[in-house]
Amino acid sequence: MKRINIFTISALLAVIALIASPFPTTARKKTPVRPAPRGQWTEQQAWDWEKKVGEIHGFNAPSAAYPGQSRVEILRKASEYGLNSVRTWIQGSTAQEQIDFIRTFAEEAAQFGMTVSPVLSIQNQYYNRPDEEQALKECEETIRQIVRAFATDERIIFWDIWNEPRYRADEANTYRNMDWIEKMVLWCRDEGIIQPITSSIIWETCFDTDTVSRAWKRRAEVEAMMDIHNFHDYQAAENMGRDLEVTLQKVRSISNRPMVCTECMTRVYGSGVFRTLSAFAREHVHFYLWGMYNSDANWSVKWSRSTYDPFEPMFHDFLWADGDMYDAREYEIIKNFHFLAPGQADPDPGIPVTERWSQERAWKWVVGGPLTGSAIKGMRPSSAPEKYNSIRIPVHYNHWRYERFGFFHNFDEWVNWASQKGMTILPTLVTDDVLDISDEDLAEYVRDVIAHYYDNPTIRGWDIYYHPGEKATDRKRVEGLVDLLFTYARNQYPNQPVFMTPYVSVKPFEPDFDYRASLIHGRIRGWDQLAYGGVSDADLVWKIWSLSDVTAFSTEQPAPEAGWLLSICYRFGRPIFCTSFSGKGQQQKDMLDLFAKSHVYWYTGDDVPEEDIANFKFIPIKTQH
Repeated sequence: MKRINIFTISALLAVIALIASPFPTTARKKTPVRPAPRGQWTEQQAWDWEKKVGEIHGFNAPSAAYPGQSRVEILRKASEYGLNSVRTWIQGSTAQEQIDFIRTFAEEAAQFGMTVSPVLSIQNQYYNRPDEEQALKECEETIRQIVRAFATDERIIFWDIWNEPRYRADEANTYRNMDWIEKMVLWCRDEGIIQPITSSIIWETCFDTDTVSRAWKRRAEVEAMMDIHNFHDYQAAENMGRDLEVTLQKVRSISNRPMVCTECMTRVYGSGVFRTLSAFAREHVHFYLWGMYNSDANWSVKWSRSTYDPFEPMFHDFLWADGDMYDAREYEIIKNFHFLAPGQADPDPGIPVTERWSQERAWKWVVGGPLTGSAIKGMRPSSAPEKYNSIRIPVHYNHWRYERFGFFHNFDEWVNWASQKGMTILPTLVTDDVLDISDEDLAEYVRDVIAHYYDNPTIRGWDIYYHPGEKATDRKRVEGLVDLLFTYARNQYPNQPVFMTPYVSVKPFEPDFDYRASLIHGRIRGWDQLAYGGVSDADLVWKIWSLSDVTAFSTEQPAPEAGWLLSICYRFGRPIFCTSFSGKGQQQKDMLDLFAKSHVYWYTGDDVPEEDIANFKFIPIKTQH
C-alpha cells in the first residue's frame, strides 16, 4: 500500500474547506459589473420606455405643511391623490451625500409605489469657477459617481440633468450652458444608465417668435440629444391653449419622443389643474404639478407677491395646510388622469366650467356685507343717486364698436366717480337687443371690456348677458352665445365674479296658495312653478346658474313669488344677486325683508327711502333643533 504524504492531505483539506466555507472572503468578493456605455436612445426605445412606465402623474419639491410633517407623510398624501412620481432637487455638498439623499428619497417614495426624478443641481458648485477646465473635471467626477450609483435602479424614472438653463439670444451664458449640458449628456451615457436623460432646456413660456436665431438653433441641437423631451409651461391653457400648442409644435419638430412637462400649474394665468391636465391628456404629455401643500414655501401666490397680503386664487399648490383640497373639483382630474385614446371623448368641459369660481371664492368676494344698489338707465355719474352703495349700469356694444375711445372714457368716469364715493358699479354688457351682431363680435366686445378692468375692485361683478332669450327666436343660437360669452369673459381671469341674469319668473300665486307649505320637506315642488318667456326654458336657466360665479335673478313680482324664485337660487349654494326688482310701499318693504333674511345683494329701479337703505342689514340665518 502506497503511503500518502501528510502534508498533501492537509493541503487538500484546506482547499476543500475554503471552497465549502459559508463566509465571504476578500478573494471571493465580486466587483459590481458596470453597465456598458450607451448612445442616445432611438425614438422607438423612448416610446418603449413610455409604454413600460405608463403615464406619469407627478409633483415637485415636497414642502411640509408644518415643521413636524415628515416627507413620508407628504408622499403618502400625494399617492392618495393618484400621484405616482416626485421630482426633487438633489441635496448635499459631496457626491456621497447626494447619493445618500437620492437613496433615502427613493426608498421613501417606493413605499407608496412612486418613482423619483432627481434634478442634478451640482453644476451650480462648479459653473462659476474661474478655472473652467478644473471645474468641468470635478463636475464630471461628481455626476458620474451619482448616476453610476443608480445606473440600473428603476425607482429613478429619469434624470433631469440641468433645470432651466439660461436663454437670452445675445448672452454668452446661453451658449456656455448648452456646451456644459452637452458634456453632461455624454458623461451620463458613458455610465450606461438605464433611465432616460433629459433637461428642461425649453422652459420660458410663449416663445413663439423665435425659430431661426442662432441661440434657438443651438438649444435645438442640444435638445435633440435627449432621450425624452422635458419642458416647463406655467401658462399651458392661456389664450385658449395656444401657448401649449406652440410649445409642443416646436419641441416635436426636433424629434418624435415622449413629452414630459416637469413644471406646470398656475391658476392666476388660467392654467389651473383642470385646464392644464385636460390639455395634457389630449396631447399625451406626462406632468409634474408645482407645489402641493400651502406651506412655508409660499408658492400659493404668484411670483414676486407675498403671502402676507391676501390672495385669490391660489397660484400653485392644491391642498390647504390641513390637507383639504383648495378646490375639490380638481380631485378627479388628478386621480384619473390618462392619455386619451383615438376617438375617446375629451374630458375638458371648457373654460366656462373649469374657470368658474369655487363656492368659497365667491363667498369671499361678497364678505363685505349688504349691497344696496340702484339700477339706473343711461344716467351720467353726476345725476346718479348717492344714497346707495352700488350702481348697476348698462353699457352698449354699439358705443364700443363705433367710438371705442369714448366708450372707455365714459366707463372710466363711472369707475372714478364710484371709487371717490366709496361705491361700486355692476355693468350689464349684453342683452337680446344686440342679437343682430355676430356672436364673435359680441364675444370680442365682452373680452375687451373685461380685459380693461379685470382687477379693478370698484367693479362689483360682470352681468355679461341680461335675460338671454327674452326677445330671441333662435334658442340654439342663444345657448351658443351663453357658452361663448362665458368662455371669452373667463379667459381674462377677472378678479370679479362673472354671471348672467336669466329670463325666468314664477307663475302667479292664487290668493289661497300656501307657498311656504308647498316647499315643506319631502314635497316635490320648486321648478314646476317657474315660468319662462321668449326662447328661455328650464334647461337654459339651469345652464346659466350652473356656469355663473354668483347666482342672479330679476323680478317684477310681489315678494311671495320673488321668494319662491329665490328659494331655487338658494339651491346653488352661492351668493345671490337680485339685479333688478320693482315695488313700492309695503311691497318694497316685504321684498327688502325677504332679502335681509336670505342675504341677497340687490338693485332696484324704484326709489327706496334713504332710511330703509340705512337700516337694511342681513339677519343671521339660524335653524331650530
